[in-house]
Amino acid sequence: LLSADEPSAAAVEIPRGKAPFLLLCDHAGKAIPQSLGDLGLPPGEIERHIGWDIGALNVSRHLSRQLDATLIHQRYSRLVIDCNRAPGIASSIPHLSELTPIPGNIGIDA
Repeated sequence: LLSADEPSAAAVEIPRGKAPFLLLCDHAGKAIPQSLGDLGLPPGEIERHIGWDIGALNVSRHLSRQLDATLIHQRYSRLVIDCNRAPGIASSIPHLSELTPIPGNIGIDA
């Protein structure tokens, strides 16, 4: 799905943090792989909450630095794949998000 010039699906920050725990930030990014275009969305839609959790990455980074804890965060939009859902269930690749149709996700098979 990702081309060679695109970043991996997740990023690790402070990989050798001294804190005895790990921070995870899902829905941190709003990127869409080049191969998926704009998912059929009108301009600006990916900027809304449907595309990502606005501010979640900034908060996670702040906590990670303050606690010296490793942070792993998602780079791509939850509209591509929702990492809180098991792959294969209908809500993992939504056809509709907050009453907004996601045309690029309709008709995707296994």
